[in-house]
Amino acid sequence: MSFEEYDDCFIWRCDKCRHQAVFPPGNFWACVAELKARRWSFTRDDESRVWTHYCWKCRNAVEAEILNMVIPPRRRGVSE
Repeated sequence: MSFEEYDDCFIWRCDKCRHQAVFPPGNFWACVAELKARRWSFTRDDESRVWTHYCWKCRNAVEAEILNMVIPPRRRGVSE
C-alpha cells in the first residue's frame, strides 16, 4: 500500500523507490493537491481497483520507459 493514514499524519510512498511524503492530519485533498503540484502521479487500475503513486523522479523514469519502447517496423514484401 502506498498511502497510509495515522492519527497524527498522512504518509504517501512512491511505489517504485519508496520515497515518502509526510503531511500533518487534516485536509486529505490539500495533501493530494500538494503532491500533484510536486509532479507526483496517481493512477488507478480499474480492474484491480489498486492505486499507484510515483514521485516526480520515478514518474519521469516510467514515462521515459514508455516513450523509449520501440515498435519493430513492419517488414514489407517485394510486392508491396
